[in-house]
Amino acid sequence: MLLDLTLTPNRSFSRRHTRWLILAVGGVFFLGALRFLALGAWPIIPFMVADVALLAWAFRANYAAARGHERLTLAGDDLTLARVSAHGVERRYGFEAYWTQVEIEETPAGDAHLWLAARGRRVRVGGFLSAPERRDVGATIAAALNSYRSGKPSTSSIA
Repeated sequence: MLLDLTLTPNRSFSRRHTRWLILAVGGVFFLGALRFLALGAWPIIPFMVADVALLAWAFRANYAAARGHERLTLAGDDLTLARVSAHGVERRYGFEAYWTQVEIEETPAGDAHLWLAARGRRVRVGGFLSAPERRDVGATIAAALNSYRSGKPSTSSIA
């Protein structure tokens, strides 16, 4: 197997650090709620509670989305992209390795989009990665494909 690459979304906080952050924000909001209560502005308190609850929900949704990943394998004559969603649904894309091209589209904003293209079909790879990571992954895939092609005789020439 020339390539076996698993791409996963980045997560900046561990679950432990997320808990600490939510507790810290909740503590600050609790102190603010006591102050608002002392001033007689008690209707603000439910909104503060809702803010902390929404923050916790956002982090929970973020970690649920992290279960999605992509796996690229180059084995034999096939390059396979298996995309697994956060809900566990898998979708596979198969390419003939000899004809597959790696395309990196640079945008005016400085972003980069990574595509696998072969025979009129294009599939985007690593949409959840940063632009430098997509460039690195594209170079890795291109190197594996070039290594594969260097070991195969060309089918385009007639002997």
